Amino acid sequence: MRIISDKGGGKYEGSVAGARVTITSASRLKPGSTFTAAISSKNGQILLFPNQPLQDFAGQETFKLSLLQNDQLMSFLQNLGLPADGLSFHLLQQTKQLGMKLDASLLNRLHNLALKFNGKEKRAAELLMILSKKGLDFSEDELLSLLSELGWDDEASQNQKQENPSKKDYPALSRLNSVKNSWQFFPYEITQNQKTLAQGNTGLLFDDNDRLQILNLECRWLSSSHRYLFCLEYQSGICKKIRMNFSGTSEENERLANKLDRLFTSIGKSIAIELLPSEMIEGTACQTQDFYSFGGQV
Repeated sequence: MRIISDKGGGKYEGSVAGARVTITSASRLKPGSTFTAAISSKNGQILLFPNQPLQDFAGQETFKLSLLQNDQLMSFLQNLGLPADGLSFHLLQQTKQLGMKLDASLLNRLHNLALKFNGKEKRAAELLMILSKKGLDFSEDELLSLLSELGWDDEASQNQKQENPSKKDYPALSRLNSVKNSWQFFPYEITQNQKTLAQGNTGLLFDDNDRLQILNLECRWLSSSHRYLFCLEYQSGICKKIRMNFSGTSEENERLANKLDRLFTSIGKSIAIELLPSEMIEGTACQTQDFYSFGGQV
């Protein structure tokens, strides 16, 4: 977005994707200033999906971003004709994470499809959005197979697979990974003396320029039933932040986070570590995505 001119009285003329808009802002904007973001407008509101971390804007006086609250986002979903529920919000977060254009008809279609997967709606919605990004069509049976191959089906099914191990084939996952953009998933096992000690997935999110953005690590330690979740955020090839969750107590989570912090400090690495609930990290970690508004109107 580019600010073209100051029209006085807090009003400015701007340009968004070649379209002229009038913006009313409580903050002073500087003509000629620009910033990049995916922008959608509806009912007089500009919604921004910043293309760079919010901290990169710190200290700049040319514009002001405000974190949108849940009630504002639910209202925005209603304005788009989407059900104002958690599943629609989750799809919206996935849209931002994948850098996709906001398409109300697509979100509606994926929302309705995800509802068919009783108890797995969130997981199905994530995979449907990834498949859409990659331009792949999967049947409902293929999507169920994909959920199973990733270990994202229900706990009873996972326990049954552990009790009745068989040769592991990943046809649905291989097809998903055959398109080299967006998310790539790699199931793994940790074995010793032909015994499986742990199972999990490594997920890698690449941008359209094949740069790593997020590394997700899920690990279930079978003997203790402990579950570890890590989400590593990358900028320019360097890990800047780790979000984590351990299925133990809050005290055990703190001890593990402090242990990691001491390890990184000892080798001269400055990496922020944040403890979050598991549902914020599991899958594609898109629930960590925030939305900001730029004070103004079209």
